[in-house]
Amino acid sequence: MTIPLVLLFDVDGTLIRTGGAGVRAMNRGFQEVMGWPDALGGLSLAGMTDLGIAHAVSRRLCGRELTSAELSAIFDCYLVCLYEELAAATEFRVMPGMREFLDTHRRHPGVLLGLGTGNLEAGARLKLEHAGLFQYFRCGGYGSDALARADVLQAGVRRAEALLGAAVPPERIVVIGDTPLDVNAGRAIGAHTVAVATGPFTVAELGAGGAHCVVETFADQGRLAEFLEKIM
Repeated sequence: MTIPLVLLFDVDGTLIRTGGAGVRAMNRGFQEVMGWPDALGGLSLAGMTDLGIAHAVSRRLCGRELTSAELSAIFDCYLVCLYEELAAATEFRVMPGMREFLDTHRRHPGVLLGLGTGNLEAGARLKLEHAGLFQYFRCGGYGSDALARADVLQAGVRRAEALLGAAVPPERIVVIGDTPLDVNAGRAIGAHTVAVATGPFTVAELGAGGAHCVVETFADQGRLAEFLEKIM
């Protein structure tokens, strides 16, 4: 049996841009549960997991870890607010070339499309359903699985293996993201890495971070196809 390439996509900045809906929803969750206004203000979120964000906010604003009850309440509130913020978002968009790439590869026999995102599983689903993209992905690792990004990716690999009924070696995994943290996490699990400059980092910055393939956007189908064919 030939193991397909398992492509694990980041969400925010890679597949979509929510126009700030996610940040607004998370801020509302902290405000309503903990009474902290603008809790995410000044915090660099690029590449972080939702669990990591919550812990960073808590350490900064109250000098301790959140309890399980507090964390559950914040995330429950966040998900309700996220649904509302997405419905009202005016700058939400799918990244250039992404829908075309997914259409091309969703039925490719040598490819399995999955997610490797810092979003909570329910949050990722809300965002991707709003974009009309959720149906493309057969499995995923999420920010609700683990705190560290590499562990999130490993959760996605385990779910891919359960679908395929076979182990997936690192050389059959491709991690796709828009930040050096995505690249670092992919390299930590031995995967190939594709970086796309649709987030806060430039092509040069992503290349310097060690990505195996860097593109301006996924509209560069030729460069992506060449890279995937080489490792297929």
